[in-house]
Amino acid sequence: MDATDAPVPCRSVVVIGAGPGGLCAARELERAGHRVTVLEEQDAVAGKCQSVTVDGRVFDLGGHICTNRYERTAELVTELGMETERTTRYRVLDVAARTAVRQSMAFLRDGTLQRYRALREREFPRIGEPGLAHSARALAAPVAEWLAEHGLESMAESFGTGYTAAGYGHLDEDLPALYFVKYAEMTGLLSGDGCELLGHKGDFTLVGGFATLWRRIAEELKDVRCGVRVTSVERHAGGSADGRPGGVRVHTDSGPVEADDLVLAVPLDRILPVLDATAQERDLAARIRSNAYHTVLATASGLPENAFYFLDRPTATRTARGHCVSYHHRYPDSDVRTFYSYGRSEDVTALLREDVEGLGGRLEEVHLRRAWAFMPHFGGDDLADGVLDRLDASQGRSHTYYVGGLPAFELVECAVAHAQDLARRHFPPVDGTPTVREDRPVTTQEEQQT
Repeated sequence: MDATDAPVPCRSVVVIGAGPGGLCAARELERAGHRVTVLEEQDAVAGKCQSVTVDGRVFDLGGHICTNRYERTAELVTELGMETERTTRYRVLDVAARTAVRQSMAFLRDGTLQRYRALREREFPRIGEPGLAHSARALAAPVAEWLAEHGLESMAESFGTGYTAAGYGHLDEDLPALYFVKYAEMTGLLSGDGCELLGHKGDFTLVGGFATLWRRIAEELKDVRCGVRVTSVERHAGGSADGRPGGVRVHTDSGPVEADDLVLAVPLDRILPVLDATAQERDLAARIRSNAYHTVLATASGLPENAFYFLDRPTATRTARGHCVSYHHRYPDSDVRTFYSYGRSEDVTALLREDVEGLGGRLEEVHLRRAWAFMPHFGGDDLADGVLDRLDASQGRSHTYYVGGLPAFELVECAVAHAQDLARRHFPPVDGTPTVREDRPVTTQEEQQT
């Protein structure tokens, strides 16, 4: 029998982390006929896409904005029959003048877009594909330096405030261009095709909160366990789906879980203390950076309304760390707003009242605070040295696979697409498993061609 004709056995897989990456990997694995157990330390799924209800209205604490590049997410929404709605408009808020303007689209008018497209085709043509490793070396230079070198400064003017406001860092930091370019690509503004997705000309989100999507996916899965703390992970050489020695044993505070394979949907540096880590994993974990990013849900009156506001001064420089970089006023008849900041928790808490008063408002009640270790990433020297290539090449070693923001970028669509592709590539369907037809929503551009 040819090796390609060998029967595909059912494999058991334990997924650690029930954010979008972990849940989408688990969904693909189950659809391919494999047995999956998902372990989540928090009491609920959704990871950084959590939603909460205050005064009868739902507020998203983290990722929830979908652009016309969110095709994989739109597939999930369509398959699960969920309802979407257009997002609030975006505005850049001049803190000193307390006036709001539209985001600059200077890159569309000064030739930047054409220069960028030529550079993309020449040096990093795969940037729009899932993952980061394929483009990392070409985009390892610090973002401000890279933009200046290629005459693309107006991209910073057009995308910088939104990039910083969303938690990806300040452009005057030593951040590799890779992450800024990936973000800009995912806005959909660089494609220039103006296509619609799910009937929306602009960005959209889910009615009832973005967490409803991830809860619905978790409900479909056979074994999702929340509130479970992993205490240690043991991986053994060899192992197979038919019971030969080897595989993975995950010890938790509610008992062990055994499987053939392990999918880590949490950053490697976070799981490292309980992982029987290899020398390479320890080295990779030591190189990971992340941003201290905070969400504060609060009632504040007297502020500009009915938009997602990016604050100009705090987003312009890292020296403003601790101050509010953006806030979202989602419901016109409510004074509850979602505020976002970088820095230490104590600084964010102390400065928020000052920030609100500086905009002419009054902070009345803080409903909750959430701190995130956001955007796991590598520095420029590590990217140039091939750190993401090494991470990509290690997929499957020690029965272990890595998904989530580190290999994919900390945007929901990026995590979803990477997790799905990894599962499909490394875990073929079990013999006899029905092939799932891969529907995806048709864009307006495609409709015009049919």
